Amino acid sequence: MSSRLDGSSIRTSLLTRLLTAVRARGGQALLALGETEHPVLYVRYRGRTVPVVVVQAIGGGHWFIWGRSSFLDTSQVERAAEVLAPAPSLRPPRLRAVA
Repeated sequence: MSSRLDGSSIRTSLLTRLLTAVRARGGQALLALGETEHPVLYVRYRGRTVPVVVVQAIGGGHWFIWGRSSFLDTSQVERAAEVLAPAPSLRPPRLRAVA
């Protein structure tokens, strides 16, 4: 049972690091801690809320996984934050005419 807690602690720690990096870039993120060993980070990404989870790789180490096919090694927290919370465009937003 302690290995399950260790796995949960590792996942929580990694997701907390990503949450901090996303928020530092001005992104929105919320870490959900349930009664299971699999915490989930919810990030506002491209106008929708996307769950991010941590999985253990077969050869060791861990991966952040989100969306249908997006993943990064957990050693790349800042890169994952850049992808999930990109810098705002320098162009002014396009305005829509309303009649």
